Amino acid sequence: MNDAKEILKKSKLRPTIQRVAIVDYIIGKHKVHITAAKLIKYLKNKKINISLATIYNNLNELADKGILKKFYVNNDKMWFDTNLQDHYHFYDSEKDELIDINKNEISFSKSPKIPNGKIKESINIIINLKNKN
Repeated sequence: MNDAKEILKKSKLRPTIQRVAIVDYIIGKHKVHITAAKLIKYLKNKKINISLATIYNNLNELADKGILKKFYVNNDKMWFDTNLQDHYHFYDSEKDELIDINKNEISFSKSPKIPNGKIKESINIIINLKNKN
């Protein structure tokens, strides 16, 4: 729990009980892909009283501070990732889980021309999976 408080203080975020619980969960896992809905289930099981809005607000603040990466799957579900290295994902819709793909496992032979006045911020690749049958 002290590590969570230190991370929050270094990020200039007030270490509230809820925020500490969220960061404690995140740093307790090596690499985790989390949604607010999954996180609220975990925290409620730990008897931590928190609203879904508070979780979203805190996850977004952590992403803004560079502690998490935020991205969308199928344009409708917001995910947060503790792995800040460049990498891509498989998304298993039947299990509702993300699986990391090392960036070296995908190569690009050509990139599109970036529109004038813009720079590339990141490349997000999500390969959607389903069972064979």
